[in-house]
Amino acid sequence: MSKKQNTELTLTDTETGLIIKKANKTIAEIKEEDGSFVVYLSGKEVQSTRTMDLAVEEAIKAYHLSV
Repeated sequence: MSKKQNTELTLTDTETGLIIKKANKTIAEIKEEDGSFVVYLSGKEVQSTRTMDLAVEEAIKAYHLSV
C-alpha cells in the first residue's frame, strides 16, 4: 500500500486574481474576467466558474488529473 504525501500549496493574491503554487512551481492561475473566474493551467483555459472557491477547487482537481 502506498503512503499518501502531504502537499503544501501557496495561494498568492494578485491584481488580476490568484496564483496557486507548489513549492516554486506555478500550477494554476485564476483570473477574474467579466464577473466569472477562469482557471488556467499551463497557460490554457481549463474551467470557468461563478465563485473563487469553485475556481480553486477546479484548479486543484485539474492539476491532480494532469500529473
